[in-house]
Amino acid sequence: MHLSKVLSLLVVIAALCFPLHLTSAQAGIEMVLQAYNGDVALYERASSSSAILAVIRKGDRFIWRADRIDAEGRQWFFVQFDKFFGWISPDDGVIDFADPSAISPLMDRSAVAIIEDSPRNLYAAPGRFNPVIASLPVGTAIKVTDAPVTIDLYTWWKVRVNSSGMEGWIADSVPIFRVTEPLRVYGYQVCDNFNLAVFGMTGWDSIVSVLPSLLDVGETVVCLASTKMDGGLSPIVVVLARNEARAQDSLRAFALRSGRWTPIFARYADAFARTDRLSLHNLSDDAFPTLIWNVRLDGTGSVLQNNLLRFNPATGLVESQSMGEFYKGFMQLNGRQMTFFQANYLPDEPNCCPSGVERYVFEWNGVTFAPVLYDVLPIPYAIQTARR
Repeated sequence: MHLSKVLSLLVVIAALCFPLHLTSAQAGIEMVLQAYNGDVALYERASSSSAILAVIRKGDRFIWRADRIDAEGRQWFFVQFDKFFGWISPDDGVIDFADPSAISPLMDRSAVAIIEDSPRNLYAAPGRFNPVIASLPVGTAIKVTDAPVTIDLYTWWKVRVNSSGMEGWIADSVPIFRVTEPLRVYGYQVCDNFNLAVFGMTGWDSIVSVLPSLLDVGETVVCLASTKMDGGLSPIVVVLARNEARAQDSLRAFALRSGRWTPIFARYADAFARTDRLSLHNLSDDAFPTLIWNVRLDGTGSVLQNNLLRFNPATGLVESQSMGEFYKGFMQLNGRQMTFFQANYLPDEPNCCPSGVERYVFEWNGVTFAPVLYDVLPIPYAIQTARR
């Protein structure tokens, strides 16, 4: 049995053994969707003859809590868009999942980037309901001037327009930025999506002179970041490295102990796998941020492997917990809820085109990241052909 199927069973067993007392299976469990390929009408009722409450424009995001019905020969989702609650029934290929925590590759403070894909609004403050200062056309060069803020289902960057000096906030809707000058220190690429204004720490410079000796022969640094993973007592330097000859990534964490940089965590990804995500977040009610390391295996199929890393103050080490493997998997981080999705097939469906997804939701319970929900849903991208 595939490991992901075993995980499915374990999640169900855990849910049965440790009931959550939810009012319904999906109570409070939000999923973020986005209109990718066109506008979507939001109806008062699940009928095209009912009143249109709002129009969800291309690029807009909204919340779905898994409520759905069949009506008028179509499938309808009950969603929340801004202050409106109503029903949508777009054609296939229009909407899909979106991750509020995802950012364009290499975006960071001090990075220089070009706006691509489509014109973007520049806001006076982070949030879609704040005043729009200007509309920036495709090709506009900007420089990031402040750390990201996640609000209104987007991650926002404060930027300065290179040509005019105008400053404001732009929502990152992956991938709208092409970074031309990433953030580098001492010649090394800084890991993006670490929010170093919040989780970064000084006092790590001395590792630069010894860093090559701390890696395996043949490894090169992909990126590094000095963090407050121990709550801010001393810098914990996270290093993602890769051995191209072995086609293998590794992740390490180092701490300064008795004047020497000492490994406190090391792990190798499977050969021929690639790091899909490396990011640092506050997912618990304590001083210790969580490092997410997702690796993707693209052999016979796209399998997402997950690792969550946290500092253990009792041992002084970084320790990991895995949520498992997810076939054709992807992750959504919304607030402090982690959701993993993997493909779910009806009989005779081709491998390329699943019409459903299995959803695994995890939350921090004060001790560990625990499962709170498992279910099977129609994939939004195939809303009209998927039936679950």
